[in-house]
Amino acid sequence: MDGGYLDDAEFDEAMSRDGRFRTLYIRLAADGDNDAATVLAEMLRTEAVKGSSVAQVGWGHMLMSGVGTARDRDASFRWFRIAARQGNADALNMVGRCYELGRGVAADLAEAAQWYERAARSGHAWAQFNLATLFAQGRGVPASESRAVSLLVQAARQGNPKAMNMLGRYREDQPGASRVKATRSAAFWYRRAAAGGCFRGQFHHGRLLADAQRCSEAIRWFSTSLGRAPDDFRRDALDMISRHPDASVRALAHDEAYRA
Repeated sequence: MDGGYLDDAEFDEAMSRDGRFRTLYIRLAADGDNDAATVLAEMLRTEAVKGSSVAQVGWGHMLMSGVGTARDRDASFRWFRIAARQGNADALNMVGRCYELGRGVAADLAEAAQWYERAARSGHAWAQFNLATLFAQGRGVPASESRAVSLLVQAARQGNPKAMNMLGRYREDQPGASRVKATRSAAFWYRRAAAGGCFRGQFHHGRLLADAQRCSEAIRWFSTSLGRAPDDFRRDALDMISRHPDASVRALAHDEAYRA
């Protein structure tokens, strides 16, 4: 996952499993309704106390983010642990996230990897992705490209767009591979990541389109990516496309920089 802690897809996944929460969550997400957030928080808290692991995960997210209630990361971590004891895969993954980022508990990458491993074995796509990033970087576990790629493939096959983007990067940089074959494979994964809403995948999909001189298509994807990306990514992306040989691509970089 990227630097943001509360991933919308993770929260959606937890909420979508219980219809009692889904309708209100959709209203909250669509309208940004503070009253709805407070009502949802109280509903989740009530159901969490009654023992619903789905509600415990949802309540933990709201405590972590401070949406609908006061932020309390220590309490958030405790609720994730309670849900994890019931075997809830979302909770197992979130306990791992807490250990990885030091949210509500001291950071411990080796401990994070163990929690991700438990969730990944149950087929949790975000845990597979999170564990893959640890293996890719050798953080808390021995570095292993083969294990990272295996986990990314598992997550990508379940529709995780960030895993798709990382697979694209691996394929594009694959040593000793035919450049045509590697680029074709990378393009496949970037295209899927872009369609799934990953801003990195959207940018890299656009980059390969621009390299293939399909600049009008590339510009549309660059614009979509830049509209969603955080500032640090935007700066690097704009620097890259500002030096592109095609004048229309350079003009986009100029326009985006001016607008910012």
